[in-house]
Amino acid sequence: MKEINRIIRKKRIHILLAAALLGALLSGCGKSAPDMTLAQTDVTAISVPESVQVVGLGEASHGVKEYQQMKEEVFRALVQNNGCRTFIIEGDFGSALKVDAYIHGGEGTPREAAALIGFRIYRTEEMAHLLEWMRSYNETAPQGEDLHFYGMDMQWADNGKEYLFGILEQAAPRISAEYEEKLAFLNDGDMYEISQEAFEQGMGDAQQLLKDVDGAQKLIEEAFGEETFAFARECAYSLYACCDIRRSDSTYNETRDSYMAKKVKWFLSHGDGSLLFINGHNGHIGKVNTQPWYDCLGKLLTQELGDRYFAIGTDARVTVFNSQTQDSYVKSQVENKNALNALAGELEGKRYYVDFAAVAGQDGWSGVITEEQRITSLNVGGIIPLKIFYTSKIVPNETFDGMIVFEEVSPSTMD
Repeated sequence: MKEINRIIRKKRIHILLAAALLGALLSGCGKSAPDMTLAQTDVTAISVPESVQVVGLGEASHGVKEYQQMKEEVFRALVQNNGCRTFIIEGDFGSALKVDAYIHGGEGTPREAAALIGFRIYRTEEMAHLLEWMRSYNETAPQGEDLHFYGMDMQWADNGKEYLFGILEQAAPRISAEYEEKLAFLNDGDMYEISQEAFEQGMGDAQQLLKDVDGAQKLIEEAFGEETFAFARECAYSLYACCDIRRSDSTYNETRDSYMAKKVKWFLSHGDGSLLFINGHNGHIGKVNTQPWYDCLGKLLTQELGDRYFAIGTDARVTVFNSQTQDSYVKSQVENKNALNALAGELEGKRYYVDFAAVAGQDGWSGVITEEQRITSLNVGGIIPLKIFYTSKIVPNETFDGMIVFEEVSPSTMD
């Protein structure tokens, strides 16, 4: 009897093992590979639905050549395919006004214009090439269809003050003299040395400046027009925001993204109604938070605009980039393979764009775009060589509407 029971148990085990193996085989057979013909290798063909008001392009790392080139390629596609005319970068508002003047025929060179944006990461040949193209485009653009270059960040002060006080000196000289003195402490050279108390005092002075600028609205508009007044007032508001962003490390990220969202909405209300293109790190552009402790720009825009905000992310399996040191740059490299970037190696160009709505429900793609995975997430500083520190967990189709994915990316070309 014992021998019979032993044989029965052994047969049961064999049956269970066979069933498990069969299930695994059937499961494997049922999981098809993504249809790569549904992915676009030609970025110039990118377009978005007509209802979209803002397109965000994220970058998985600053200091990467291909991501900087994507700024131009995607923007040019949207200009051609969707009538987009405004490029808004994760850069200083006041400084970008000088860049806008350059692409409208102002003095200087493309490299000098790129250096004005406010961060060293933009002092590259790739950014200079974008500005050169925008200037060339504007030389022959019909009236009212010219391109604009603006900034949505507010961490610097000198160029915003120059724009604002240059107008006030002519339209309301008393106001100009008073606040040039009160806000003299707020300058780019000393920005990292200014105390929290000074920033808080600056917020109060900038708030009063806003009231005085509003009081001088008629004088400014009579001298320069309504549009110039609007930009001058926004420069004053940016000085207030700069003090608020800089005054506390503990609220820096939350405060900064909140102000950038407000700036994008300001451009929506002061533009010509055409599509806006915004560009920044993936962590800002995504439609949901990649960091749990603050609401990012993209989430705030999604709450406000819903499907009228369209977010495109980027990623690569191998990232070679310029990490910034105190005085220069160092080439660094990380690797991070996931379901999305593993597919890039299958294509001749080693990159592709996938619109998640276009592949939703398709066998093979559904699992790729709905499963949680780690994408590369690098900033300008040095790296800790552990994936948890240079990647972020996302569900692709919850975070973005589409992604541009590379097999490998290389360092930007620094000037």
